[in-house]
Amino acid sequence: MGPLEMKFVVIFAILIGLKQADAINCYFCGMLDVSCNDPFNAYGVTTIMCIGSCVKVKAKDSSSNAYASMRGCSTKLAPANICAESTYGGITGTVCYCKDNLCNYALPVGSSMIVMATAMIINIALH
Repeated sequence: MGPLEMKFVVIFAILIGLKQADAINCYFCGMLDVSCNDPFNAYGVTTIMCIGSCVKVKAKDSSSNAYASMRGCSTKLAPANICAESTYGGITGTVCYCKDNLCNYALPVGSSMIVMATAMIINIALH
């Protein structure tokens, strides 16, 4: 076997040994897209391939009760399906990460203090 053939064998062996990252599908829509708001209607909403986690962001203004949602992909891999909530200047934001196909359809916010504390730590670590 010549040097060129040996290089091909080595490259082929390396490629076989590489594990392809698992990709998931996520809904993808922005805050200006009315169909992105809750209750969510997935009909006609774009989906994207994501290597990481699906994400859903919801922001609500406490003075007007107006809200907007966004769904998409985070390149960070969340360790679990988890949400974090934060309020600043009268606007409450909720960020949820999940790791299954089209899981950012709707995600509940946990009410336990331990879950919320863990979510806040993970949210900070992922950004």
